[in-house]
Amino acid sequence: MMRQGFLSEKNKIGERRRGKDNIVGKIESIILGMFFGVGPIVFCFLATMVIASIFWGKEALGPWVLWSLVPAIIIDVIYLKKWVRKAYLINNKVLAGIYLFYSVVALGMGMGIPILNFVLGIMAGVYAARRMHLAGADEERRKQAFRKTAMFCAVAMALMCCLMTLLGIVGKVPGSKFETPLLSFTFTLPIFTAVVLTGGATMVLLQYWLTLTAAKITIKL
Repeated sequence: MMRQGFLSEKNKIGERRRGKDNIVGKIESIILGMFFGVGPIVFCFLATMVIASIFWGKEALGPWVLWSLVPAIIIDVIYLKKWVRKAYLINNKVLAGIYLFYSVVALGMGMGIPILNFVLGIMAGVYAARRMHLAGADEERRKQAFRKTAMFCAVAMALMCCLMTLLGIVGKVPGSKFETPLLSFTFTLPIFTAVVLTGGATMVLLQYWLTLTAAKITIKL
């Protein structure tokens, strides 16, 4: 029965995607292609930087970083079209891994501040809504899927906040001085703890709300 259900959902998604307006379908495919296509490039780039730094030092980063594009492009040429075609049929565990990978990348791009992670949460909400719409899911199943997606994104944000806190501790933020033209104070341990707890809780709740809201709005379009 589970196998039949999966095949039925797969057929529905395939039929609905093929039946969409040609222009809209192409735009969606381009966006999905950009999302999945960037992954191998970023992964190969980061892996090459780490390996080259360990074995040959920072001086070798230049040429090796350029060479890292070769395997990434090969991967995209071979698999990207298939990934885009089956974008809404990908296993949830694989999706979770992709989301966490991009979350770490987004945290790094934000210099340790998870601002870009909110964008990922919104994208996850849109994806969940599209997947449920294409599968022809009923109202109850949609709500359940949206809540699970929002909860996962909130948990991922909590993990990024923990990582950000660890980076702050390693960087010796507690005990450091914070100075602006209008304000100057020392980041004592109680202040650091209060900022981490209140700021982290706010970002987790905001991520949950943004993801859920994005899904609810998208399903109505």
